[in-house]
Amino acid sequence: MPNTLILVAGPSGAGKDSIINACRSLLASDPRIYFARRVVTRDAQGPGERLVSVRTFERLKAEGSLAFDWAAHGLMYGLPREELLPHGMVQVIIANVSRTVIPAICAQHPGYVVFINASDSHIRARLQLRDREKSNDIEERLSRKVLLPEDVPMTTIQNDGTLAEAAAQFRTTILRFTTKA
Repeated sequence: MPNTLILVAGPSGAGKDSIINACRSLLASDPRIYFARRVVTRDAQGPGERLVSVRTFERLKAEGSLAFDWAAHGLMYGLPREELLPHGMVQVIIANVSRTVIPAICAQHPGYVVFINASDSHIRARLQLRDREKSNDIEERLSRKVLLPEDVPMTTIQNDGTLAEAAAQFRTTILRFTTKA
C-alpha cells in the first residue's frame, strides 16, 4: 500500500489540534503513522508546529522548501516538502492544513480529507475560551464558509462530544489506511 496523505481541516475552534494531539499520543509507538510538522509564524508552539519568524518563513518559501503555504488569521503557515516524503515504515502522513489549500495539495498528492467540524455553539465557546479573538471576530469566523472539493474522498468528524470520542473516530479513520507491519 502506498503512502496516504491525510489532510486534516476544519473551522477554527472545531478541535483539530486537540484531536490530532490526542491521536499523536494514541499512535506514538506506531511507525506506520507520521504526523507532519508545519511551520507557522505564531507566538506559541503546538506539538505539530515549528515556529519561525516572518523573515525565515519568506526565505523558506523563496528557496522552495515549502511544498504548500497559506495565510490565515494574520499568520503564515507552510508545509515543508521534507514532511511529505515517505520514510521508514510510514504508510500514513497526517497534515493539519487550511481548507483553502486542499485543492492545490490534492492536485499534486492524492489525498484523503478528515474534516473536523462542530456546532456553532461549540465553536463559539471554544474560541471564547482561547481568548484570542474579539466577539465580532468570532462571529466573522463562524460565518466564514469554505467549500471543499467534491471529488476528494472525505470523512467528517462532528466534534460536539468528548475529545476521546472524536479522537477514537480519527484513529479509526487513520488506521483504515494502514496494513500490518
